Amino acid sequence: MEKDAVEAELMDILQVDHLDPNHPGLFQQRNAAAKRVINNMSERERAKLISIVEHRRSQGHPDHIRRE
Repeated sequence: MEKDAVEAELMDILQVDHLDPNHPGLFQQRNAAAKRVINNMSERERAKLISIVEHRRSQGHPDHIRRE
């Protein structure tokens, strides 16, 4: 999922022009914003996302993302 798309949805939900990390609703609305992005995806995009999620569940995260 694209970070930019989620951030755009967050700005819409919070009714702001830019995201401030200290905004009280930022963390609480992040899931709602991600859900909006997923709901607006095409079937093909959603299938690709599900494939990535299933792969990560079975194989774990790539080495460059894992914590040491």
